[in-house]
Amino acid sequence: MNILTKKQINSIAYILIAIAVLASLYLAVQRINIERGYDQVQIIVNNSELFSLANANNLEVKELAQMLQEKGVTGVLVKEISLGDLVRTGQISFHQGGEVKLTSFGKKLSSQVPLSEANVIIAIHNKALENQLVQHLTHKLAGIEYYPGEISVLTVPVNLPNSDGELKVIYDDLKDLGVGFDIERLTELADLGMQIVPQVRDWPHPSLESLDFMVEEVKKIPNLSILMFNDEQVPGNPDKLAYLANLLTDSQGKVLAPMGIVEFFDQKGINKFAVLLNKETVRVHSISLNEMKTYTPQTAIDRWELAVKERNIRTLFVRFFGMNEPAVALETNLTYLEQLKLTLEDNGYNIGRVKQIDSPLYSRIIVGLIGLGVIAGGVLLLMQKNWRLLAIILGPLGALIWAAILYLDPLFARKLMALASVIVFPTLAFLVVMREKERTLLESVLSLLRLSLISLIGALLMVGLLADKLFMLKLDQFAGVKIAHIIPLGLIPVLIFLFDGDPITNVKKLLDKFISYKVAFLAGVVLAAAVIYVLRTGNVDTNLVLGIEQKMRDALQNILGVRPRTKEFLIGHPFTLLILYYGLTRKNWVLILPAIIGQVSLVNTYAHIHTPLLISLVRSFNGLWLGIIFGIALIVAWKAILRVSEKLKIKHDDFRV
Repeated sequence: MNILTKKQINSIAYILIAIAVLASLYLAVQRINIERGYDQVQIIVNNSELFSLANANNLEVKELAQMLQEKGVTGVLVKEISLGDLVRTGQISFHQGGEVKLTSFGKKLSSQVPLSEANVIIAIHNKALENQLVQHLTHKLAGIEYYPGEISVLTVPVNLPNSDGELKVIYDDLKDLGVGFDIERLTELADLGMQIVPQVRDWPHPSLESLDFMVEEVKKIPNLSILMFNDEQVPGNPDKLAYLANLLTDSQGKVLAPMGIVEFFDQKGINKFAVLLNKETVRVHSISLNEMKTYTPQTAIDRWELAVKERNIRTLFVRFFGMNEPAVALETNLTYLEQLKLTLEDNGYNIGRVKQIDSPLYSRIIVGLIGLGVIAGGVLLLMQKNWRLLAIILGPLGALIWAAILYLDPLFARKLMALASVIVFPTLAFLVVMREKERTLLESVLSLLRLSLISLIGALLMVGLLADKLFMLKLDQFAGVKIAHIIPLGLIPVLIFLFDGDPITNVKKLLDKFISYKVAFLAGVVLAAAVIYVLRTGNVDTNLVLGIEQKMRDALQNILGVRPRTKEFLIGHPFTLLILYYGLTRKNWVLILPAIIGQVSLVNTYAHIHTPLLISLVRSFNGLWLGIIFGIALIVAWKAILRVSEKLKIKHDDFRV
């Protein structure tokens, strides 16, 4: 007895997909409006470079700060002072045990100072810093003792070093310790209207008391803009992050300052900490000192522009050019900053204090409906192969599992279903659109658009599932990028060819075939191409991008404003058009692989949730129309090859696609 007919199953699936699409559109429109209103960009410079540039050009800090503000600078990044900074400037000195008595100031020490070789003695030469040093170091180092005197010292117990190398390691570790900020200097900058961005250093084994102390010190910083951390992990990571977040949040849930997260700097605990701070986060971009050597002001501006437009970066930490000779670097940097400001304003951004991005309003019910749309897509996929019983069983079962996971772990459920969405719908698109019969050129173009539209339903559902500032700020991200690129490459050909008719018979025929050298060679080429393809998915190492390709990318970016994906317009869409034009057969099945790559790339463009949605839409549009042009050119070229082969009386059956 038939429980449900094919028509009834398909109708239910279409209704669920339609509901999911409407729910996703609702969230997508919210996201677009939020991203369009998120238009404040903050430009900050390095505090030490600011003072160095002022000194080298005989300017008061106030004068230079005002000049920089006119060029768009809104604030300064200030690293926490380290013991190493104070050693370099002669304000403190390090000594091992009794050697301190041999110094010129040895007689000025308290007679109570223990001279054990297992102590590092920190002599304080700047009395104005004494209280600050004592407060910070007694909170951050266990076992430290303070001995006031004409020259006051702090003793730090260490493991007795057995060599100069071991002693150097001990000194280097101590030099990394932070001892607060020059509040007087920061107040001077704040009074000029500069926003202050402190970068707090980590210390060994932070206690609850030391975290309390650190937060109280940060609260003294005037005109605080965003809070950043300097080292490889957030102080208190991993077990004290919640405690630290609570210290930085008041009873109403308002944070002392948003968390600044530096792009491409993998700080341990930073994303979790930002979530604990109610996702109050600002994405920061910088160009490292080593990279600055390879940049000009114009190429740097291009990089800043791309970061702001395409990755939701809202704080730019700008280093100055030519600081090896600061006396001649002033005009270059004033011009550079002014041009950066004008470029950002021309793109519709405002220069000023950053504001927080909002999150689209969603509920578990809306997310649940979108997930049902993905499951419905899977049911349609099964029905394309006439697996009705399997669809009747797996559809409801999938819905029950989805509901359970969504209830138990909503975040994991959303990420899992987002991954399923970008696999299911491109696969469904190929099963619906591909056929053996040849098409006209117009029919081929329309079929490519239809294929892409079905794939994009998967992208839209993913956008709905991940519509949250958590993903927009890259505190979390789409999971399974490489899986989403690889699975369709195997799944789609298997469903089209091996499960066409009797799958067991097809598999037996395949296994019984003899493998020629030609087939083995082609298999090797395909395998090598697959390896390169996988390596180039996700965040691609620049070493894998050829120089000529980078020039092409830059040219497309300059001409079109938003660069399309190379995999789409140069590979995927042209080969898709070719195979649609000639029809997909068992002879030309290999051409389906680049076609799959194009569709997978199309939907995975939207997995970059930190990229504004309108940018992704423009990228896809540019990829499609350029891909159609290249596809038409490929068809014309293929026809020319066939004509030449006929004239040369070469049997071309094996060459036809």
